[in-house]
Amino acid sequence: MTNHRSILGCVPIALLLLLLPASVPRAGGAEESQKAGWEEDIPGRWNSLPERTVEAGGGTFRAKLVLAPGTGVVWEKMINRPLQPEDTLSAEMVSTGTNRTSRDYVRYEAHFPLSVTVVFGEDSVEIPWKKKASDFFREVWYGFSAGGIRLTFAFGNTVPEGSMYRLGEEETVFLVGGEGEVGKRITASRNIKEDFRAAYGRDPKGPVTRILVSAERPSGEDGSIEGEILLTSPLLR
Repeated sequence: MTNHRSILGCVPIALLLLLLPASVPRAGGAEESQKAGWEEDIPGRWNSLPERTVEAGGGTFRAKLVLAPGTGVVWEKMINRPLQPEDTLSAEMVSTGTNRTSRDYVRYEAHFPLSVTVVFGEDSVEIPWKKKASDFFREVWYGFSAGGIRLTFAFGNTVPEGSMYRLGEEETVFLVGGEGEVGKRITASRNIKEDFRAAYGRDPKGPVTRILVSAERPSGEDGSIEGEILLTSPLLR
C-alpha cells in the first residue's frame, strides 16, 4: 500500500526547492569589487544576471558585459560625504546597441543599456501624498528606486544625446549617448554640483549617499549587445 502521508510530507520540501533562487555565476572580479565597497544586485522582477567582468578600486569602477534579452545588473556603492565643488564624475561608455523597446521619457518604461546614478539620499522634492501613494504601489511591482534626489547619466535610445529631462519628480536624466553613438566610445565629464543646480535650481542640501552603476536589456529585445562602462570620481575613493 502506498504511504500517502510520506508522499504528502515531501510536497512542502519540493515546493521549497522550487522557490529557492537558482545559483548564479559570480562575476569575474566580484571579490575585488566587494572589497572596494560595491554590492551587486539584479534590477527588476524577472531579470537574470548577464555575463560580466568587474574591476574596482582606487576611485575607479569598470565593467564589461554581454547583455542578452532579459538580463540586468546594478552595482551600488554606499557613500556619505558632502559634495565638494571640485567633485566630478567621468564616465566612458561603449554599447553595441540600444534598447529599442525603451521609452526613455517614461518612468518605469525607460530601460537604459548603461547608466550611472548619483544619489542624494537626504534631498527630496515635495510630492503630493496621492502621487506618493500611487508611486508606492507601482514600485511594489516595478521595483523601488533609491530614495532621495537622483542624477542619472545614461546611454539611451531615441532621445537626442545631450538631453536633460525629468524621469519622475526626484530623478533627472542626462543623456550622454544614444542611437548616433552606437559602437563608439563616448566620454562624459560632469561636475556634479553644477548638474544638480541645472536640474533643481539650487545646491544639494545633503551629501551624496550612494552611486549606482546599472546595465539592462529587456526581455522583448532582439539579440544580445555588448557594453563597457568605466567610471572615475573622487567620490569613489
